[in-house]
Amino acid sequence: MPLNPAFEHNGISIITSEPFPPLGPPGEDVVCLIGTAPDKHASVQYNVPIRVANPGHWQLIDSTGDERGSLIHCVMKTHEKTQVAIYVIVVEDGGDFATNKSRVVGGRDPATNQRLGIAAARECQERPTIIAAPGFSHEKAVIDALAGVGAALRARVVADGLSTTTGEQIELLDTLGGEGSNHERVYMVDPAVSIYSRKAKGDILVPGSVVAVGALAAVKQWESPGNQSVPINGTARTIEYNILDKTSEADLLNRHGCAAICHTSMGGWSLIGNRSVTGKFISYVGLEDTICRKLELSSQEYMGKQMTKSFWDQVIRRLNSFLRDLIAAEIIPGGEIYLHPTLNTASRYQNGSWYIVFDYGRYAPNEHMVYHVNAKERYVEAYLESVLGEQANG
Repeated sequence: MPLNPAFEHNGISIITSEPFPPLGPPGEDVVCLIGTAPDKHASVQYNVPIRVANPGHWQLIDSTGDERGSLIHCVMKTHEKTQVAIYVIVVEDGGDFATNKSRVVGGRDPATNQRLGIAAARECQERPTIIAAPGFSHEKAVIDALAGVGAALRARVVADGLSTTTGEQIELLDTLGGEGSNHERVYMVDPAVSIYSRKAKGDILVPGSVVAVGALAAVKQWESPGNQSVPINGTARTIEYNILDKTSEADLLNRHGCAAICHTSMGGWSLIGNRSVTGKFISYVGLEDTICRKLELSSQEYMGKQMTKSFWDQVIRRLNSFLRDLIAAEIIPGGEIYLHPTLNTASRYQNGSWYIVFDYGRYAPNEHMVYHVNAKERYVEAYLESVLGEQANG
């Protein structure tokens, strides 16, 4: 008898399957800083991200301990505030601000196609969630470059104010925003601050972002950094703040989308401001980025799969599990995952497309508490009735 092509096996076969793995937790912050470090270690290459995870790594960008360059103080103050992984991109110090600013903005090397400056943030081994260029980010060209890469990476941007006058700061803020600017993810802080320098054996003035990066990294990505204490000894100029005063200078800056470093009734110095330069809560930006990064990173392995009903069901179940975890952790108040009721047409399906809706709510930061303190006569009347009643019965 010839071989029977229809015969498979006289026995049993066992086939096992696993559901799609969970998306996992939202993830922690990763900081990326771009700037100069004239005393970097010889092993550190220009325009190549290096990981500075703890104080033991500070010598990579400050091998002499002279605290030179725009990076070292931000690294030190960030690690003083919180434990977080920092990637540092060192650009060659050209000796003047204009040259250094151009190198920080970066782009592409026309000969090698290597990413330079801010653009090299895409090369970090861990995806940054906060990016900054302390000492250069008061310039619009730098802000634009940071915002563009921030949008691509879904990272928030910490920028510096001018540290001159409130009027000039508002003029700068008026130039920011607009369609396609990506400035909704830019958290700007003013003014410059004074910190202690071991090398100088006294206080030195540094950009406000040097301490604001740590304040942003010290809270969850979906929380506001506002009202965080900052480890400084003073500010370049005094910005008045009073929790009751709607006309204070800090309140005016906040209205225009700039955070301020001020003395508060808690004592010490605090970062006052919850919003990006466009007026959007920076916590809303961080939450959206957290969700979208997770969706992006978890979807690649399933591209090219057959779009069967069981495949769709598994994807929806997986997303609903992630959504329930967000709700249970009080990251969001609620949400819903479902197939889009109108966009999932036969023609789009045949073209390989399908549409999932991820609806979610957001917790707002406590920005404005309104107390109604009312004197009521009825409490006095009840008191008198009680006292007089006791005397009558006595």
